[in-house]
Amino acid sequence: MSTNTGFDSSEADAISDGSPFKFPSHPDDPVWLAILSRISSSLNLFCAVISAIFVSLMTLLIIIEIGLRFFSLSTFMADTLVGYGVAATTFLSAAWALEHGAMIRVTAITNIMHSFAQRVAELFCLVATETIFLFLISYQWHTVYKYWSRGTVGQHYIKIPLWIPESFFLIGLVLLALQICVRLLRILAVGHKSEGSLKI
Repeated sequence: MSTNTGFDSSEADAISDGSPFKFPSHPDDPVWLAILSRISSSLNLFCAVISAIFVSLMTLLIIIEIGLRFFSLSTFMADTLVGYGVAATTFLSAAWALEHGAMIRVTAITNIMHSFAQRVAELFCLVATETIFLFLISYQWHTVYKYWSRGTVGQHYIKIPLWIPESFFLIGLVLLALQICVRLLRILAVGHKSEGSLKI
């Protein structure tokens, strides 16, 4: 795997020390971008912690369900709640994973490009991705609002309002869009993206 993550040498100084509880350092950000980046990082970390709590609760629920089965009992909701939990942890932690370089990035083409071409390709990808996320956010917002206004509940043993699990998807999309926006603004304002990523 390649560890080269940027367009110039200044980006190497901005990579986080790897701790999941420390915000990545971007020393050459202007003040306004540093504030926006810190807001995004704080929200990403908070939702990542919530995701970790959900994973722990899912594990506990599965253990309880296994124990109850020995006595021919059941919670009757383990499969549904774990399904909701998996979706919630996936979307709530996605922005944190992107920010901390835990997403795989294929660089077979960009590695052979010159610095300017890399920057253009990065800008194109970020703008296209942000556009898609904004469209998905708009669509998901209408879905959540529809479920909330109609009081729609799931057809399960426990009647969970469907706007609750759908909101996790919406929150994850918003956090991803905000993180993509920070990356885009950093390229435009500073000249590099200053984020690491797993690469193949």
